[in-house]
Amino acid sequence: MDVLNGDVLNWIVMILVGALAGALAARIMKGDSFGFVINTLLGIAGGVVGGFLFGLLNINAGSGIVKVVEKQFDVTLPENIIGMIISATVGAIIILFIAKTLGIGRLRRRRYDD
Repeated sequence: MDVLNGDVLNWIVMILVGALAGALAARIMKGDSFGFVINTLLGIAGGVVGGFLFGLLNINAGSGIVKVVEKQFDVTLPENIIGMIISATVGAIIILFIAKTLGIGRLRRRRYDD
């Protein structure tokens, strides 16, 4: 792996985008976070689902936002970073929705009144 060619950087970006997207989706759907590892896995899986759906629908999310950020804050971002976060979050929301609909997920703790 060559850091300069982006192999390691791509992995780091994938992990960070996955963690952010998973955390956003968990908060939107559940109201809390599942922890870094589960959020990351959820976000990466969401990136696959969201990327497929956005590609199928020919949607390029986030490119306009990147241009606004670059103009306003003079910050250079990869053109697809916002789109990656958006599509991964949407995909993770879809995964959580399907899991909730099918009853898959954490076991709920029963609360007993003393």
